[in-house]
Amino acid sequence: MPETPTGVSALKNPVEHPSEKPLKLMKLGSASEIYRILPLGLTVEEARAWYVNRILLPRLRWASAALIAALMILIAMLTELGTLLEQSLTTHMVIHDLLFLLSGFLFAYGISFLTQIASHLSGRLWTATAVLNRKCLNETALSVLPFASAALLIGYWYLPAQFSAAAANVTANVQMQLALLFAGGFIFVGSSFLSRRLKLIALVIVGKVLGLYGMFLLLTPQIVYSIYPAYEQAWAGATFLFLMLILDFTIMPLWLYSYFGKAPRTPLVNRNMF
Repeated sequence: MPETPTGVSALKNPVEHPSEKPLKLMKLGSASEIYRILPLGLTVEEARAWYVNRILLPRLRWASAALIAALMILIAMLTELGTLLEQSLTTHMVIHDLLFLLSGFLFAYGISFLTQIASHLSGRLWTATAVLNRKCLNETALSVLPFASAALLIGYWYLPAQFSAAAANVTANVQMQLALLFAGGFIFVGSSFLSRRLKLIALVIVGKVLGLYGMFLLLTPQIVYSIYPAYEQAWAGATFLFLMLILDFTIMPLWLYSYFGKAPRTPLVNRNMF
């Protein structure tokens, strides 16, 4: 009968060994009293090393990559490239503003991972983030609030008067860019509380909103954004309709496969925002 791996041998291959014991909740014994699921047979020091190498360091790498990418996008948009993209209504709405939203999303993504890491070093922060996470999961209204905040920020700056002012005035332009950064962060916060299937449905809903707005720009006889020529408004509307079709033909097969293809796996560790 094969022996159960213990100590360093269990640490090297804690999952693939055929005689691995079941998992249990283990107290690491640090000052912050961190609890996580770890293999049996490890000492406190080995368990701490396993957790740092398998959980904390990968999160730190992902957080660093996200923050660096967000910063690079932000710097690029503050150069002549950002000014060039603002010359056309289509590139302004579809590329310029989308990149600011993406930058805010990545900033929030990186900060959330850093918060996770910091929560394992502070007992008070661990308790606070756990309470906030449970509160948001139990209260649907709190989970919807970030999406509503993002929609209000984007909708306000896409009003014709505000959008034209941002395109003509430097101060208003900076305010719009900051608003889009925060909107991207709010989108990440809201999406972190959605399941994978709901995230796909949310993307389809976003596509429909883009399609309706594109149809409005394409069919309305009035010039909505007077700072740009009328033909650019039609191009922007057609582009939004095209983006809706791309999302539909990309997301719907994924959603159908996730719903009918196979049952979703239940993660051992909570992968929410905190």
